[in-house]
Amino acid sequence: MNSLLTVVTAYFDLVDSFTTDPAAYAAVLHPDVVQTEYPNALYKTMQRRTFSDIIDNLRIGRELLHDPHFEVQRTQLCADDTLIVEGHWQATVLSDVMDLARGQRLASQLCLVFEFKDGKIFRQRRYPCYEAF
Repeated sequence: MNSLLTVVTAYFDLVDSFTTDPAAYAAVLHPDVVQTEYPNALYKTMQRRTFSDIIDNLRIGRELLHDPHFEVQRTQLCADDTLIVEGHWQATVLSDVMDLARGQRLASQLCLVFEFKDGKIFRQRRYPCYEAF
């Protein structure tokens, strides 16, 4: 599990710093990666993101949020090398948008399921549960 957890931790570090350099993500994301985010308080419909969509979403996040942080609370490696991660994510909103106010702290409990191919993240399923805002 150490190598899989190392890949996911490197991915979290890139996301927490709002890195948008595709070359940096190429080290941890498979070129055919698909990220699926299930409906939640921010996205009312299921979101499916490719490698480039993930980078684009981070660019948007960098414009809307500041000081993101994801704290891993639990990890579980499954027999098929799927890695399940539970944690708490939070960031500060930079400007009034949707139902969010500038300076507000946005937070979510997350369950993330990672599948791997060639030692990189191939599939990611995100189940966010945002705190009331």
